[in-house]
Amino acid sequence: MGFLFFAQLCAYLIPILEIPVLARALGVQEYGKVVLIQSVALMSSLIVEYGFSLSGSRQVAIARDDKGELSRIYGEVFSAKLIIVLIVLLCSAVLYVLNGSLFFDGPLVFFGFLYFLAFGFSPFWFFQGLEKISVVVILEVILRFASLIFLYWFVKDEGGAKLALGIMAGFGLLNTFVGNVMCIKRVGKIRLCLLGGIQQLRIGFHVFIYKSSNNILLSAGPSLVGATSGHVAVASYVPAEKIIRGFVGFVNPILIGFFPYLNRQYLSSRDNTIRLSLMIVAGMFAAGILAAGSIFFVGDFLIQTILGSGFIIASSILKIFVWIIPFRLANQAIGLCMLIPMGRDKITSGLMMFFSIMSMLFAALLSIWYGVNGIVMGFVITEACLLLALIFVVVDITINRRAR
Repeated sequence: MGFLFFAQLCAYLIPILEIPVLARALGVQEYGKVVLIQSVALMSSLIVEYGFSLSGSRQVAIARDDKGELSRIYGEVFSAKLIIVLIVLLCSAVLYVLNGSLFFDGPLVFFGFLYFLAFGFSPFWFFQGLEKISVVVILEVILRFASLIFLYWFVKDEGGAKLALGIMAGFGLLNTFVGNVMCIKRVGKIRLCLLGGIQQLRIGFHVFIYKSSNNILLSAGPSLVGATSGHVAVASYVPAEKIIRGFVGFVNPILIGFFPYLNRQYLSSRDNTIRLSLMIVAGMFAAGILAAGSIFFVGDFLIQTILGSGFIIASSILKIFVWIIPFRLANQAIGLCMLIPMGRDKITSGLMMFFSIMSMLFAALLSIWYGVNGIVMGFVITEACLLLALIFVVVDITINRRAR
């Protein structure tokens, strides 16, 4: 968990440090091109990652001592990623021919494609399942900081856009290459399999929906605020949203750290594992209440200190938004520590998707009467309703199991 916290901290810190290095050297126009290609590549790599950080690592956690089974899982997940890459490439080629060639030259897109491959084929899911991520995390952090230093040394003017993307893509590919070599060394000979890849896509589909739905609420918030209340309201909403997103994100390593362990324990000691999982859920909810209360009381100071008195309306938004924290943490804990390890991916992803859509609709409805505050209230209320639904599912599963 400590290494996961460290990795997540660096994942936030390094892109922030890249901003002044690249923006000052490249200028607005060229920097905009680099950031756009970089963001599209990262978004596309999340599609290739699919849901293997959960579905793949779960399989690895269960089969961690079976070398032959680990080889099969690794080969099938790699095959599944190749299938997704081919689909993404086809769609990207069509879009580039229709529009992209008007704005970007070939080399810039090529380096963006290498950047996409570097993140899309990361084997972090495999080591996460083995619960042996220390070497992988240290390697990634070293190479990302090395990339930052190279950017500072070699990217000096507007003509360095290709070089900048090339440096970031090169170090990313090196990290991915070394990680996959370590995987192959662990599992031995691997075999790509089309049918196995398709099967992995089926296994990971509901987890993919779960992860995607989990991000809809906060990701789509600024767009909804802009559509209903205008761009000025977005400027007040986004700072509060960033604070909430950052806090929730930094708690995720705890749940991800427990995930492989709990998957194994549910197979050998289900009742004890359920009790442990319930303790984690209760702990997350209590921590969320404590965090929400703390942010509620220091919200005015945070907003005025960071943004200034002109953004005081963001403080009132934050005071409502903070109460989503305990519900969001409890919901994630139930999903990652109980329902998904129990094999209830389908119902979990279904509930997440349903309530994500309902949150947008309910928030849009409340915005008619309460503006931005109504949108935030809609998000909080819907998250609380999702928690009640997940609790009902857990209780129903537990009661039915005892009845049998």
